[in-house]
Amino acid sequence: MSIDPGPAELAQLVDQEYDLIVVGGGVTGAACARDAALRGLKVLLLEKDDFAAGTSSRSSKMIHGGLRYLETYQFKLVREGVKERELSLSLAPHLTRVAPHLYMVYEGDSYGLGMLNFALTFYDIFSGQWRQRRHHMLSPKQVLEREPHLNPKGMKGAGLYYDVLTDDARFTLDLVKGAVEQGAVALNHALVTDLVRDGDRVVGVVVADQLNGSSHRFRGKAVVNATGPWTGRLAAREYGREAAKLRPSKGVHLVFDKKDFPLGTVVFLRSPDDGRVTWPAPSIEPDRVYVGTTDTDYEGDPDQVEPTEQDIQYLLNVANHTIPDAHLDASHIVASWAGLRPLVAPAPGTSVGKTSREHKVEVGPGGMVTISGGKLTSSRVMGRHVVDTVVSGWGLAARPYSADRRPISGGQPEAIARAQADLAASDVPAAVQERWQRYYGSNVEGLLAQWRADPGNRVEIAPRQVTVAEVRYCVAEEGCRTLDDLMTRRTSLFFWDRDGGLTASAALADLMADLLGWTPERRAQEIADYSAKVGRHRPGYQPPAAADGATQPSD
Repeated sequence: MSIDPGPAELAQLVDQEYDLIVVGGGVTGAACARDAALRGLKVLLLEKDDFAAGTSSRSSKMIHGGLRYLETYQFKLVREGVKERELSLSLAPHLTRVAPHLYMVYEGDSYGLGMLNFALTFYDIFSGQWRQRRHHMLSPKQVLEREPHLNPKGMKGAGLYYDVLTDDARFTLDLVKGAVEQGAVALNHALVTDLVRDGDRVVGVVVADQLNGSSHRFRGKAVVNATGPWTGRLAAREYGREAAKLRPSKGVHLVFDKKDFPLGTVVFLRSPDDGRVTWPAPSIEPDRVYVGTTDTDYEGDPDQVEPTEQDIQYLLNVANHTIPDAHLDASHIVASWAGLRPLVAPAPGTSVGKTSREHKVEVGPGGMVTISGGKLTSSRVMGRHVVDTVVSGWGLAARPYSADRRPISGGQPEAIARAQADLAASDVPAAVQERWQRYYGSNVEGLLAQWRADPGNRVEIAPRQVTVAEVRYCVAEEGCRTLDDLMTRRTSLFFWDRDGGLTASAALADLMADLLGWTPERRAQEIADYSAKVGRHRPGYQPPAAADGATQPSD
């Protein structure tokens, strides 16, 4: 079964009872669904927007132990993080890349080289791979030999260590696909509008299809609330009041062209404004660098989180402190994104930066299981905690746990090797091959099938080597239902292309309209909605409307 089954399949699915209904298609919900499906449970995964549309496509795109959390003595979280970092390399080898990091020390920092060396030693030991990826302390001269553009003023040295970069949205999608491959049902654009009860017990959900307006009821033995920043909204339907104690924190990132911001190593250093740890980082796209992140309390609508002028200036100050000769301003910004960390509320008086990133699992008065807190790195652990709670608490018959031994979709090493051999023997251009390998792993076979099916599928229809074959695959196999789904979370054009792929929006919308049966009005609305989103995340850029409903590039 593919993601987001059609009307005929859906009609059959409504009449069934599921062992587990997971509400929330971010990385946490996806990890829960995959874990449960691997244990042989009957699983339904529901997402109100698109998979990974919230926090899980707007993170710092790192799988890491959280070295900075040692400052707040969160040793358990750091130990868990570095172990998960190592595990991710075997579970998602196609989406993870070991990257060198420089943890900088400048005059006036609250820690010195000795303390940093001590912390990095613990970091190495926690990973269990200290012989393979052991840190080294560098002098200012050694740092500048490696990264000659870094700010030399007051530099005392750095610690060179290693963490992992990833594409967070595609990581989440492959968790969803892995759950579906094990028999789970996954629906995006499916908003839970109410809970179904048997007496006081929560036994299901009412779902509204956000694209066609239909409504459905699904029954399940257990319901899981894995909605991240939206946790309180669903919990309120169980408690009859706002019950989940979260402290959402907004994180903003800016993207620059590497020629404007020449950086080859992830750098951790203190913000010149408030001393917080920030990190400029080369992206998995070789021509882009991004700078993150802010960490501020957020009390607004989680559906409306966007960068502010203050956020942008804060990160520009970080960038220019990192490489003073860059002289960056808003005109250099390629893109930006903003997301919310669904942090568990700490004791009163705790600053947002010191709020724990650990997670919490609770069973409410109606029996709904709510998972809050955590981060991308700990998603597997969070999924296991939730499913263990349901299996033991509900007495469900389940197979043994195996999510730590089974690669996610696209990540099986032997299958990746076969797919790479098939790809190398094909007539797919080298640049397109490189893109597919970076994002799809062994699922490249599905793209190759599309490529070979019709010569028209070989056309590069959008920037950054996006072909018709890739778009067709995303629609057929990955539940891609809107232009935003395609641009932001399937192809990542929103994040890395200077105009977010708007130059190709008309052609892409035409293709999707053909594949999905859009009306002319729907096609025009899709372009307008995505164009507006791009404009909100490119400071000073307002794409003008074109006569056919497309937009023209600004660059």
